Parts: sequence; structure tokens; C-alpha cells
Amino acid sequence: MRQIATLGLLVCASALALAGCTTSSTSRSGGGGGPIPAGASTDSRIVVLGANATVPDVGIDKNNSTTVTSQTTLGVFAYQIGPVAGQNAYLGVAGVAPSALVGGAPTTASATYRGTYSLSYADRTEFNGPVSGNITLNADFANQRLTGQSGDLSVDGRLAGQTIGGTASYRGVDADLNGRIGDVGAIGAFAGDTNDAVLVGGFSAFRN
Repeated sequence: MRQIATLGLLVCASALALAGCTTSSTSRSGGGGGPIPAGASTDSRIVVLGANATVPDVGIDKNNSTTVTSQTTLGVFAYQIGPVAGQNAYLGVAGVAPSALVGGAPTTASATYRGTYSLSYADRTEFNGPVSGNITLNADFANQRLTGQSGDLSVDGRLAGQTIGGTASYRGVDADLNGRIGDVGAIGAFAGDTNDAVLVGGFSAFRN
């Protein structure tokens, strides 16, 4: 797997006071992305990241795809998107490492989380990604909701204890959302598809 870009950031701000100073890094690898070929089937799924928080081998052509891994002190989310090797199919997968360090169960009725997201999107005419930015997520623990929006990305999460479910949406594609939330932060990954588009991504946000 060829390394294309690595970005390291050191963040220490009052907005992240509960987490203190935290180091985050995002890496991208693979041969790059392209539009979904005419006639190719589309699919997506949430996966469990393997050892060292790697995306499991699901058959995506590593020389003609994009893989993004994002790590903070909360943990790791990662995704991969591209054509399936030897098949007329296009696939996107995303997941969160099981060792997420989001803290204990929140004890307040609501909380705000601020952080960053990364995603990639492909349809029959274009490939868009990685797209990244800042996002604010609002947790309503009484009604078990986690919501937020940044640009074309919207999050409509459902909370069950410290587990995040629900959906994330981008450019008309609704993606299944999976992650963890606690009194320190929230981390999630999402993957979804239509007949003509595939979306994958994730977010990592610290409690304000």
C-alpha cells in the first residue's frame, strides 16, 4: 500500500479542555479514486477494523482506491472505497477501532461535541474525496439523539447507552452510522450506497 499523504496536527485549546492536549493524524493511501464504472453494482458496509486499526481486506483494488485512517486520542476510524478487484462492482467500507477511548457514560441531559470529519463519495460521473472539515455534534441523551451538520454532511444519530447508530447523509446518500460516545468524546464511522453512488467516512469529536 503506497503512502500518499500524512498530516499531523497538535491541538490544545479551551474547547478541548476535557481532553487536554491531543494529537491527531490522518493518512491516505491507495492509488486514488474514480467514478463508479457504467454497469458496476454498488455496495457498502460497516466493518470492524483489524489489528493496528487497519481496514480488513474485502477485495477492493488497493491500486485503484482510496483508504483514509484518522486517529486521535479518542481512537481510530478508517474507510476504504473503490472498485472490487476482478469484479464489476464498486464498494465502500468504514469502521471504528474497538479500543475507542470516549470515556464513561455521560451523566448530563445534553452535551456538545466538536471535532472533525473525513469522507469520500463516488457516483457514475465523479469521485469526491477525501473531503474533510470541522463539525459540531449535539447530543440529547434524554431523547437518545446525536445530530449535527457541516456543509453537505448531516448526522442523525440514535443513541443506545454509549453506542451510536442512526444515519449520516451526504449528497442524497444515507449511510449507516456506527460508533461510541462518552463523557470525553464521540467517534463514528458511516457507509452507505444507492444504485448509483457510494459514501463512506467518519468523525472524531471531543466534548466541549
